[in-house]
Amino acid sequence: MKTKKVTITHIAQAMGLSPVSISRALSNQAGISDELKAAIVRKAAEMGYIKPKKHKPARILVLHQKPYSHDNSNFSYMVQGIELALQKAETDYSIEFLDKENQNKLILPYRLSRGFKFDGVILIGRFNLEYASFIHEQIPNLIFYTGYSPAYDYDSVWFSFLGAGYKQCKYLLDRGHRRIGFIGDPSAYRNKEKKTGITSALEEHGVPVDEKLFLGRDETLPLRLSALIADGQLPSAFICDHDFTAVELLRELQEHGIKVPGEVSVLSSGNTEVSAFSLPALTTMDLNIEYSCRTVVATLLKRIAEPGKPAENIAILSTLVERDSVREL
Repeated sequence: MKTKKVTITHIAQAMGLSPVSISRALSNQAGISDELKAAIVRKAAEMGYIKPKKHKPARILVLHQKPYSHDNSNFSYMVQGIELALQKAETDYSIEFLDKENQNKLILPYRLSRGFKFDGVILIGRFNLEYASFIHEQIPNLIFYTGYSPAYDYDSVWFSFLGAGYKQCKYLLDRGHRRIGFIGDPSAYRNKEKKTGITSALEEHGVPVDEKLFLGRDETLPLRLSALIADGQLPSAFICDHDFTAVELLRELQEHGIKVPGEVSVLSSGNTEVSAFSLPALTTMDLNIEYSCRTVVATLLKRIAEPGKPAENIAILSTLVERDSVREL
C-alpha cells in the first residue's frame, strides 16, 4: 500500500499551528521561538516529513563566433532574443564570443576552462563539426541556432530558406514576372536551399530556369550585371539572399540608370532596419527571430529533460513583408 506523503499542512494539523508557522520553522526563518522551532522539527521527523528539493535552474552556455558590430544585421537581435528566452525559462546562462582561431585549435571556451559546469550549450552560427564534437564531449546537450548543415547530427533551429525562396518566387510569378534572377553566395548552404525553392516554383509554373540570371555576390557581380544590361537580358525581378545584398543591388542599378521598381523589381530577406529605410523600401522576408529564439531554448530544455530523444531539425518559416520595391507587370 502506497504511503501518503506528509505535507506541511499535515504537521500543522497535528500540532494545532498554522502552515505558515510550520513553513517558517522548517526553513529556519525568524519569527518562531527556538523552542517551538525545535518541537516542529522533531514532529516533522516523527511524521516522516521530507523537505522538497529546490528547483535547480538549468545552466546554459551560449557560444557565438561573430563579433558584435554597430550595424543593422539580425545577429544582435538573435543574441538578444536567445538571452530573453533563457531569462523567461529561468535558466542560469553565460554568453561567450569564440573566434575561429580558438575553434581550429580546439581551445575550450573561457568558462569551461575555468571549471564551470553546464547542462546545455547553444551554438549560434556555423561552427565546424570537429569543434562541435569537442564541445559536445564537455556538454552533452547541444543545439545549433542557424548555420545548419546536413552533416550535423545535433538538434538545430534555423530558417527555411527553401520555403522562403519558393514563397518569394511565387509572389513574383503571381504578379506577372517570368524572368526572375537571384543574387547570393552560391557556396552558402542557405543559398543552395533558396535556389532550390526558386527553381521549384519556376518549374511548377512552367517557367524555364535561366542560370545566367543566378549571380554570385562577389567582385564579379558589377561586371555580370553590366553585361546583362548591355545585352538587354536583365530580368524583370531579382531575389536577393539578404537585405544588404538588395541595397548593394539598388546602388548598382541606380548607377546604370535602372529604376526600381519601375524597370526591375527587387525582393530580399531579413527584414532588417535597412530594408525599411532604403529607397525604395524593400519588400522582404521577416525571419520571425523572436519565435525562433524561444524554439531554440525550448528544444534544448527538452533535450536536457529527455537526453535519448532523436535529434530535431526545426526550420522556421519566414513571413512576407510588402513594401515598395516590387511592382506588378
